Amino acid sequence: MIVAEIFSRVQWIYGACLKKYFYITLFLLTFALGFYLPLKALGVDLLWTLEKAKKWCVHAEWVHMHTTPFASLLRNMGTLFGLGLGLHSPLYTESKRSTSAPFRFGCIITSLLLLQLLDYLTSSENETWFYLLSFCKSAAAPLITTSLVPGPLSHLFGGKRGKKLV
Repeated sequence: MIVAEIFSRVQWIYGACLKKYFYITLFLLTFALGFYLPLKALGVDLLWTLEKAKKWCVHAEWVHMHTTPFASLLRNMGTLFGLGLGLHSPLYTESKRSTSAPFRFGCIITSLLLLQLLDYLTSSENETWFYLLSFCKSAAAPLITTSLVPGPLSHLFGGKRGKKLV
């Protein structure tokens, strides 16, 4: 929560270079692993919150591994990293020029379809694979919406505008 509060008040995050996105993600990952790995090595059950939550929650079926603090941190790091990659992609730069309504509508529909497919990726019961997949899915979502969809669609819609009808 402290990290989210700090970054919500900082305006440079919107104009940061890709190197800053990478270093912030690396710092947060190192910091998180600095707590996670020693505790895991000492035999501390890092999923103890799941047991407590399932015991006391009225709807125990709503409690999953993705509700743990470490999973949340990895999702946020993935989102930050994916946003940095997307905003610094040449595809994003090209797509900023396209402003037509069909282009925007195409981006919305295509992004929603791809994000729905991404959401269907199953998570693993293995902690390591689950956390890795969580990071990757969270990095892919902003990357899809900022550059992987708008970039090719801007070529598609931009290519039609450049041709003259005889």
